[in-house]
Amino acid sequence: MRRTAGVGIVLVLASVLLVSVAPAGARTRGKERLRGVVIATNQGGQRTVVSGWATFSGVLNATARIVEVANRPGDPDNVSRDNLVFAGGTVHIVSTNKPPTVTLDPMTCAYSVRLSQTTKITGGTRRFRRASGTSRGTIRDWGVAARKADGSCDQQSASLIDVADLAGHGTLSF
Repeated sequence: MRRTAGVGIVLVLASVLLVSVAPAGARTRGKERLRGVVIATNQGGQRTVVSGWATFSGVLNATARIVEVANRPGDPDNVSRDNLVFAGGTVHIVSTNKPPTVTLDPMTCAYSVRLSQTTKITGGTRRFRRASGTSRGTIRDWGVAARKADGSCDQQSASLIDVADLAGHGTLSF
């Protein structure tokens, strides 16, 4: 369940960074909105993203693939890193999660999570190499937690299935 918050943050940041419709030499700046979904499973004890995408509207009208990136040494537990991969380049984002609201059914291990996050764009590649911006967003996540040997829900391991619905808005410059 921990990575779900990270994915949401990444999507929010992506909305701020994806204003790449302008010519290569022009500096583009404006408001951006995003909607996205990340679907992940637990294969062999490891989280595997089956599908992750975000659609942006505003200064940029495009769709990006969301790629989860490992945190760096020293990153706090409430931080997640992601890349937003567009046809014209990649945007790097760092998301910071606020404490989540979690509901867990101990009988089925089904859960829901709602959290808010802020995302910062930290550059990118090709047409997004000078990208910057910030955004705010909400992640609504549903899934099924794995079980421990004693039959209780394991909230520390990767979920068996996880679906995150992302929405956000912010500003982007590149």
